[in-house]
Amino acid sequence: MKTKTYVVSADIYLLLTKWAKERNFILPGKEFFENLRKEFSIYMSKIFSNFELVSENEIMKHIQKVITESSILCVTLDQIYFPSDYSIELTRKVDLNGIDRGLYSRFDSLLFLKQLSNLKSKGIKEICLIDDVIFSGILIGRLVKILSNFGITVSTVYAGIGIQKGIDHISKNGKIKIDCAKVYSEVIDEVCERDFYLGIPYSGRSLVGDNNMSLPYFLPYGNPLAWASIPSPFEIEFSKFCIKQTILLFEEIEKISNKKVCCSDIKRRIPNQSFNGDYVSFLKNII
Repeated sequence: MKTKTYVVSADIYLLLTKWAKERNFILPGKEFFENLRKEFSIYMSKIFSNFELVSENEIMKHIQKVITESSILCVTLDQIYFPSDYSIELTRKVDLNGIDRGLYSRFDSLLFLKQLSNLKSKGIKEICLIDDVIFSGILIGRLVKILSNFGITVSTVYAGIGIQKGIDHISKNGKIKIDCAKVYSEVIDEVCERDFYLGIPYSGRSLVGDNNMSLPYFLPYGNPLAWASIPSPFEIEFSKFCIKQTILLFEEIEKISNKKVCCSDIKRRIPNQSFNGDYVSFLKNII
């Protein structure tokens, strides 16, 4: 019997590119990110015998290709691989105890129903949805029904990673076409790379409240077992590893940019993070 795969979709380089430009930092070259991901993959392979990290390029190339070939307006649920003027900004929010509080609009975006009303006001009647991952398919399934109530039909869903159970859930009525860069019949889990780092835009689960705070998928903030299927014996060591990887990343950004990354430069904050001081020192105090 084949061992299930543990999948991580790469995205931190794309996310940090926009951040670096806004904050006047220089990102390390691709070779640094390749080495950082190599270390991450080696570590994860010690926990999961069948580990796979899917590259940003593989996902981007596929999505860009299918979108180019599509004659229908594409609306994105995730601005990472396909930035668009047409989007639906949603995030899963939790409280400080990590308890799920449902779906909300992303920080600094319009209320969910207002976003849909804006699409309707433009006379849009048919769209393709774009997302980074189809996991359970429940979110997209619900969104398809809600959009239908606004007179908007979803004919196709494009995604980077697709899990077969989620694909089946969305396409069970046979009317929606699904197209993914990679499809897995079953997985242990599928997690976005950003959720294993601190301070990356969109990383972690969003904390309830009108803020841009997150709980990453590791201790002492998030729940590695429930959120990322990390076995209990590895939780503490894994969490320390993630923080150390984040430190390496921002130390290299400082080195290349020849200036400190301040806590105030980090838009995606965690609870109790100060606005003062340098970010790497803050990270080192967590371990």
